[in-house]
Amino acid sequence: MKSLGLECDFNNLSEEDDYWIDIEDTVADRLQYDGFDKDYKPTSIGLMCEAILDKIP
Repeated sequence: MKSLGLECDFNNLSEEDDYWIDIEDTVADRLQYDGFDKDYKPTSIGLMCEAILDKIP
């Protein structure tokens, strides 16, 4: 998460916290720009981003 520029205490975020929107936007942007190779297969960054997006409340 720090490599994406997201720094906060993720253990203390409530499901209603607005910071989740920032997390989703940042991770989705990174997925779009760096998440796939030339054959549109997910890269390691893409797999990480997809896993994060799956966990967001």
